[in-house]
Amino acid sequence: MISKTPDFQSLPIIFDNTVLSNFALTQCFDVLQRLYEGRAFIGRAVLREIQTGIESGWKYPKLLSRTRLQVVNQAIEAGWLQVANNDLNSRDEMLEIKLALEYGEQFGTGEAEAMAIARIRGWILATDDGKARRFCQKNDIRLTGSLGILIKATQQETVSLTEADALHARMIDEGYRSPLGYNRGLSKYLNRE
Repeated sequence: MISKTPDFQSLPIIFDNTVLSNFALTQCFDVLQRLYEGRAFIGRAVLREIQTGIESGWKYPKLLSRTRLQVVNQAIEAGWLQVANNDLNSRDEMLEIKLALEYGEQFGTGEAEAMAIARIRGWILATDDGKARRFCQKNDIRLTGSLGILIKATQQETVSLTEADALHARMIDEGYRSPLGYNRGLSKYLNRE
């Protein structure tokens, strides 16, 4: 795994749908803003996935909580979350497209695009998808996930450990398949380190 040097801490970060959804659905999107403002990005494919989620929330009463994903659009409008641009030299742009297509054979379009961007640009990928995380680790793509972000938020005192435990539990309630369960929350995990 890539070491967490000061340089790592200031790199741009590109979010996959899973992490954005975990923070949006639990109404703690401000944590992402406080940690990553000025260096937070989303790919176009993930943005389309988010829009689909919002629309399903309006159409189906059982999915109403998905309308909370509108916070992603608000973050883009506010400017702290940016859509990754294509201002690359033509060689890197072509390589990014090639990798996204290649990765798309194993992953969804949002994950594939985000992984390609992270790899070519040297950014951090934020994803909770286990298969994508294993792939990134094998291919030297820097990564974090919802759990890592919550830990970082406690280390930087953006949230207290008690708040992080509560957010983690709410994420699990909303469908997050955390490597830590309710019984092994962040506080127990961090006290073991």
